[in-house]
Amino acid sequence: MLTLLFYIFIAVIVIEILQYIIIYGPIAMATSLPTKKYTDLEPVSVIVYIKEQQDKLDNFLSLLIQQNYPTFEIVLVHTESDDDGLEILEAFCDKHPNTRLVKVANIEAFWGNKKYALTLGMKVAQYERFVFIEPAVTPRTADWLLSITKGFSTSKKIVLGHTKIEKKKRSFINQLIRFQNNFKTIDLFAWTNFGKPFHGNAYNQGYNKELFFKVNGFIDHMHTPYGDEYAFINQIGTSNNVAIAYDQDSFVSLQLDSKTSTWVGNVRKYDLHIKASSFFTQLKIRFFNLCHLLFFALFAILMAFLFNWEIVVGLFAFRYLIFYIYNYKLFKVFDDKDLIWTLPFLEIIHIFITTFYSTKHFITRKKI
Repeated sequence: MLTLLFYIFIAVIVIEILQYIIIYGPIAMATSLPTKKYTDLEPVSVIVYIKEQQDKLDNFLSLLIQQNYPTFEIVLVHTESDDDGLEILEAFCDKHPNTRLVKVANIEAFWGNKKYALTLGMKVAQYERFVFIEPAVTPRTADWLLSITKGFSTSKKIVLGHTKIEKKKRSFINQLIRFQNNFKTIDLFAWTNFGKPFHGNAYNQGYNKELFFKVNGFIDHMHTPYGDEYAFINQIGTSNNVAIAYDQDSFVSLQLDSKTSTWVGNVRKYDLHIKASSFFTQLKIRFFNLCHLLFFALFAILMAFLFNWEIVVGLFAFRYLIFYIYNYKLFKVFDDKDLIWTLPFLEIIHIFITTFYSTKHFITRKKI
């Protein structure tokens, strides 16, 4: 029996290493696209969904209007709320001619529906390319719009960007949150290189107007939670029309509380989204999660019985050598190199909490 477990242990390590070399390798070795000339940049409509974000609007809007891009408009989609955000937006639009304000009143059929509000915003947008962002995040530089749109071309009609969680010193929970967030993006980017995108990123993505109206907008996902971010991008994305934004200028920043509840909530939400995905999407994610779980479980069993322990330890060390090399490169791409120092702890905790919630959601049949 131990001999069989030993060979399974070897097979699992081989699969894990191949995952990093073949699937994650292109991300780890990614380079930025060359910046286009100003004369080659097409006009862009930046569409901003806003609901109860009054305290973040001043800083967000000042960063957005200062973007280093020749021709763009800002379409501010304000959903009716109880704060004073609308007054801030009206004053902002009065000062800047390249802005439009869409006031969305709550109606019974689409009460508080984000996809309905975004649809109204896209209908008034004057340009053929849309880029989406929300006040919950901020562009990292004045070249954000320039960088995120570099991926657009005649064949690439969708661009997916990364949302970077801001670092907080001396917070292990913050490291767990950033680790989970990075691998959410890594899996998205990596598998997009091999086919359709799993999902999008409502905080940082773009697509051509024609794709939206070709499928009648969000009609198939109007009442699907997070449908604008997950189901819709999967619907319009193909293996050939999606570009990935690797340049760090294309990232947006998000500040999150370093609380256990925040980390657990993110893990649960992502697992439920994966659960709602197609069988093959789930297989791609869960198969490799199972391999990572088996690696730790089999290592513990074999070491408990000291079965070929010298070889087992050697394989363990070799696996982590490969993982350290590739994860360092991956974390460097996403500007989170400090995570490399606690990699084994982050990986172990992440895989066990992910397994716990995927098992729990499967048993309880819980949906998003």
